[in-house]
Amino acid sequence: MDISKSEKLKQHFSTRVTHQARHLLDLWRCLHDNQWQQEHIADLLQANDKLLRFAERFESPKYIKIATQLNATLAGIEDTSHPSSKELKTLNELMLELSQGVLRRNDQSDKPDKMIVVKKPIYMALNDPDDAIQLAQQMEYFGLRAELFTTQEELHSAINKRHPMALIIDIDFLGADNGLAIIAEHQGVKEAGAVKVNTPMIPIIFYSSHGMTLKQKLQCLRLGGISSFESLAPQAIITQLEGLVNLVPEQPFRILIVDDSKSQALFAERALNAAGMITEKVTDPMEVWNVLESFQPELILMDMYMPGCNGVELARVIRQDIHYINIPIIFLSGEEDIELQLAAMSEGGDDFLTKPVDPRHLLSTIRTRGSRARDLSHLIARDSLTGLYNHTHILKALDEQLKVSIRHNSPLCFVMIDIDHFKQVNDNHGHPIGDEVIKNLALFLTQRLRKTDFIGRYGGEEFAIVLPNVTLEDAENIMNEIRNNFSHILHGGIAAINSTFSCGIVIHQGQSSSELIELADQAMYLAKRAGRNCVKVCPARD
Repeated sequence: MDISKSEKLKQHFSTRVTHQARHLLDLWRCLHDNQWQQEHIADLLQANDKLLRFAERFESPKYIKIATQLNATLAGIEDTSHPSSKELKTLNELMLELSQGVLRRNDQSDKPDKMIVVKKPIYMALNDPDDAIQLAQQMEYFGLRAELFTTQEELHSAINKRHPMALIIDIDFLGADNGLAIIAEHQGVKEAGAVKVNTPMIPIIFYSSHGMTLKQKLQCLRLGGISSFESLAPQAIITQLEGLVNLVPEQPFRILIVDDSKSQALFAERALNAAGMITEKVTDPMEVWNVLESFQPELILMDMYMPGCNGVELARVIRQDIHYINIPIIFLSGEEDIELQLAAMSEGGDDFLTKPVDPRHLLSTIRTRGSRARDLSHLIARDSLTGLYNHTHILKALDEQLKVSIRHNSPLCFVMIDIDHFKQVNDNHGHPIGDEVIKNLALFLTQRLRKTDFIGRYGGEEFAIVLPNVTLEDAENIMNEIRNNFSHILHGGIAAINSTFSCGIVIHQGQSSSELIELADQAMYLAKRAGRNCVKVCPARD
């Protein structure tokens, strides 16, 4: 059926709204990197005004609401040059809400089974056209659009007209080391380590079918190479590309400031807020425990000498609680005695800064310690093969979201997935291929679901998903779409195979977390008995 002109126009503006929202998210990330400079706030306001205009023409109340709230918050920041913690919280929540609206499954596509989600293409220049075509086809299922080139002239012309999101190139494209020479020309590299000033670097993925020498690897690095591959395994390359199109804004660090001096606490707060970090001040050390539980900081910045208790004592008490044993504690004090500083760190501190401290030194230390703490938490909570939540933490996420669902009277669905005939995959094709199927499904789920959804590897070839604010009907439609699209993906390189999964879904209606797991598991086995490669809900529909 032909759609009307008005519907076509509506779809056009829907796409423009989505792309503008993505542009706004990119500016938001740049704003953090540039320490809330005034011109970048102005750029963000301008982009948001454009988003609002598009949303009004598209008649999108969700985007209108977000853009209006962003305008109100940003207008206040424009007058003060940097946000308060309250404003940062508001902005971060709005940006997170905005990122949920540009999910890949919401994008329009001419092909129902393949979704292209980025405006910029990925250029591909490989000697073997069959390899290039196969890789491009697999990339499409993951929402990435590739443009293939077979001549140097065509590639030169395309790059000069438009920089791609990334370029995948054989280092020996149409001649020994010719791929390296092509990239050197476009990246502005004159000699080893020398890059032309103000030349925008294209992210490059280098490929070699015969391996690379150390010299070649160094060349690739200097030419803007983000990685080098000696096989064209789609999963590995797509995982690398995924980082370039991640739309979700990084969550700001939450820093607890403990200092009995109000002026010192205010100094630290302003410096951290200006860097986009959310802070909470405590000037009475005896109130720290209550704030710890409510604020859940990622790092504590603490004075050494305070009335009631000193910083060392407080750090030791905090470290006795298993929930805070890994939280970084940085002492900020006027104490200059090295022995006392070392003693303080041995009792629970991670670093020691001496007052007065250069704000740049303070920020650098906090970012370094905070990033390492996040990485450690990520490793503890994540499955090593897939990067998804592990068994323990997906169940923890389910418990937490159940509380939110009950508190807000909002819907919540729980999903169980099991890869079909997985033992046969391992027996017939080997465990490395089995691992690739698992990793591909993990990546596919991550791409197609919202960033506010919780995805975990339940165990072996089983996955668990928590879907907050999703009805049973929507959950069924989403999982059916994912199931259908996943069945088209090829796994295993040359000896490529397809794989499918069975899925069970349950909606929360007063059940406990253990009951939800049992019901979703039952629904999943109903799908198995129904012939596999299907989705079943519990309770079953008449």
